[in-house]
Amino acid sequence: MLKIKNLNSYYGKVHALKNVSLHLKHGEIVTLIGANGAGKTTLLNSLSAVIPPGSGDIIFEGASIRNLPPDRIVKHGISQVPEGRQVFNPLSVADNLELGAYLRYRSREGKSEIAKDLDTVYALFPRLLERRKQLAGTLSGGEQQMLAIGRALMAKPRLLLLDEPSMGLAPLVVQEIFRVLETLRKEKKTTILLVEQNAKAALRLADRGYVLETGKVILEGLSSELLENKEVQRAYLGKEKKEVWER
Repeated sequence: MLKIKNLNSYYGKVHALKNVSLHLKHGEIVTLIGANGAGKTTLLNSLSAVIPPGSGDIIFEGASIRNLPPDRIVKHGISQVPEGRQVFNPLSVADNLELGAYLRYRSREGKSEIAKDLDTVYALFPRLLERRKQLAGTLSGGEQQMLAIGRALMAKPRLLLLDEPSMGLAPLVVQEIFRVLETLRKEKKTTILLVEQNAKAALRLADRGYVLETGKVILEGLSSELLENKEVQRAYLGKEKKEVWER
């Protein structure tokens, strides 16, 4: 579904991604793990054209999207849930979700189809239905994360990019969000690229993983292999503790 070939990205003169190559198959959950500053967020932002890639290529479903603007990326079927949620605080939950479907309204897609997808989001996150008239800025952190995911889903993506969805959230909320991601993959066949600070939980959810270090992919493999890798355990998995997610 997605092939990234020798991708290089920059923040000014800082070389943030260095010849990164990876791929995703249809229906997979793939996770990126690495320390802060490794380039994980830069990779997602490069995919969604928030940061224009410097060189290399991004092939999505057989076509290069490297030089497309962000709105065209969304139209192609890629949506990003940004780090920090970035919901529209002064707007209601319902308005935030409708903004996620903005390009679909512009293309004059049938309102009944958009309404059906809105019902699907409310079914995934019943708390959003309960709070649909509430201002987004008054929601809890977990509810805002649900809203950010729901807003991305309203664009009807085939590939969903998630940046640190568990950050700052209680374990029970993280568990709920991870179960929704599994449901999206199983029932909606949504492909997911996940950046996640909780490496162990991410690897338990994902099919495969890539380890980034200072802008380079240094390791890749099945999640089960990475979970057993001694270097990955030492650097990213930490001591044994109760998991927030296990398939």
